[in-house]
Amino acid sequence: MAAANFKDAALTLRGWRLARGLMRATPFYSREQMGALQLRWLRALLDTAYRYVPYYQKLFWNLDFDPYRVESLEELQRLPVLTKDTLRSRLADLCSMKELRNAIHLHTSGTTGTPLNTYTSAGQWVVEQAAIWRQWGWAGYRFRDRMAVVRSHAPPAGAPPERLDRLKNWLYISPYHLSEENCRRYLRLLAQWRPRFVRGYPSSLYILARAARQEGIQLPSLRGAFTASETLLDHYRREIETGFGVPVPVFDHYGQAEISSMLHECERHEGLHILADYGHVDLLPSGHAGLHRLIATNLHNTAMPLIRYDTGDLIELAPRSCSCGRQFPLVARVSGRADQLLMHHDGFPIPSVNIHTYFAKQERILRFQVIQHDRGAVEVRILPRAGGNQQRLLEAVREEMSLRFGGEVQVLLTEEFEQCGEGKCVPILQRARSAI
Repeated sequence: MAAANFKDAALTLRGWRLARGLMRATPFYSREQMGALQLRWLRALLDTAYRYVPYYQKLFWNLDFDPYRVESLEELQRLPVLTKDTLRSRLADLCSMKELRNAIHLHTSGTTGTPLNTYTSAGQWVVEQAAIWRQWGWAGYRFRDRMAVVRSHAPPAGAPPERLDRLKNWLYISPYHLSEENCRRYLRLLAQWRPRFVRGYPSSLYILARAARQEGIQLPSLRGAFTASETLLDHYRREIETGFGVPVPVFDHYGQAEISSMLHECERHEGLHILADYGHVDLLPSGHAGLHRLIATNLHNTAMPLIRYDTGDLIELAPRSCSCGRQFPLVARVSGRADQLLMHHDGFPIPSVNIHTYFAKQERILRFQVIQHDRGAVEVRILPRAGGNQQRLLEAVREEMSLRFGGEVQVLLTEEFEQCGEGKCVPILQRARSAI
């Protein structure tokens, strides 16, 4: 554990340095300059894919695609779009035989409830950290500024719902315990601690900001809010911006566990910038007016190159470039990630990302779906892998879900999952009439 923490800290430090170096300048590169830099990175990625990744060795051969004669980014369109189903079924073949052993392993529960494993190289993780540090810098954040983090903290039963990271100067607050009583306690604690920034799931920060408004508790020290991992709905943004008693500008983040593309909101708040120094993006027709399929190629992940990967999300381009002067393409909105809030047995809201986080770590579960029929009436459907003690798995899921929902939860082992619009099987279905 100590070695892993040291490695993470070292990569984060390298990312911070990159954010203050090359990646401080690249947003202002001309289209020609950025295109030349992307092409250089792409050629290196194609070389890795051809030499070490079985999937691409076979694909390039079958298509007579010579990775060493690529002269433009447009030539990528000769390659087929890579789907999530192919990624799941050919995961081993999509990994670099050279780098997999030292790669960083990531999990995602998937937008349809089918968990997905991905891998990233150390070099890509440095770029990942640099991109995040850069956006935080746009907001005015500096290392060790006080930040309240309402995500990434799941305390075990009986443990306090807050944890202070003294090195980073971050106060973690459990997004699993956002009852009215706890929100009051958190807000009083934050009023005394005086954070400059808050970071969290949009729904979690919305709940906290709404509680601050209702309780009349102000946080005048706040200078900004960082949101990620869920769709930032308009009413979430409005509440976060105004609910804490002072204007709090929101800086939204879009990315995927598959490490293919990243979009960031800057200090002008006119949309989301496509980070062209992170990945190359193709925009394909979606069949919906004004919306484009987001097809992305990460330019740095040599552990698991995903070339022309279909993110499953749709984007609407902004009608004009951002007034900040950065030359990255601007997106008005991202569509395809909306989840609803679930309800605890006692009536307070539970961000659905908390459920996604749990199932993303369950390697024995192939697929899941949570259906809330009413407060206190929750049904969880899971499709486990063959073998193992399935009854023990069922009981473990029931215990964990009952803890999170605060009441009895029905868990079913099944191959049948409910579908909604256009036949899509979504992992979270909120049907309670009194849902928030």
